[in-house]
Amino acid sequence: MNNDMQEVWKLVREKVKAKVTGRTLYQALDRLTMVTMEGETVVLGLPSDSIQFVGHINNPTVRNLIEQYLSEAYGFRPQIILIEGTTLSDWQLHLRKQEELRRLSEQGTRKREQETRTYHTWDGLYEQLGRKFAETPGRSLAINRARYLQEAIQMVREALTRIPVESEADERQLNRVIERVANNAEAPSVLVAWLILSDKSDES
Repeated sequence: MNNDMQEVWKLVREKVKAKVTGRTLYQALDRLTMVTMEGETVVLGLPSDSIQFVGHINNPTVRNLIEQYLSEAYGFRPQIILIEGTTLSDWQLHLRKQEELRRLSEQGTRKREQETRTYHTWDGLYEQLGRKFAETPGRSLAINRARYLQEAIQMVREALTRIPVESEADERQLNRVIERVANNAEAPSVLVAWLILSDKSDES
């Protein structure tokens, strides 16, 4: 932070302290530093050993006062970002972490969208049932295969409410799904089909 920014921040901090009360809040403000300013973004930082004060700085009244006095000093309403650390390196680390979180969030969104799309086709359900069985712990035990069978039947029943069975080709696709469930659960395929159909009739 250059000297001009330091002087502005000292003035802003003292103005805020004059408007609030509380020893702990004063301590929080004394430890708060202006790290940098990029465009209309002002980066404020707390040292790692003082990060417990973040709640005091994020108090709406305190943030509004900081924004107000920074606005008076710079002529625009700043966007304030509060980080852990007081150096430009800490700011760069914060940006990298945010970018990684954004990437992971987008990756998770894409995965969920893909799963939703595939779950709405018989091929997609076929693959999902295979993954479900592969993720079943202790699948060599009959009780765990039974649990898988119970969940798989529910998945097929739910799919039947979304995926139409209107042709012979559709029925073959459904039968393929049933065969996969039966093979995984080591159960007769006709029994699996009966369970699916009988459960559906119970709902009507």
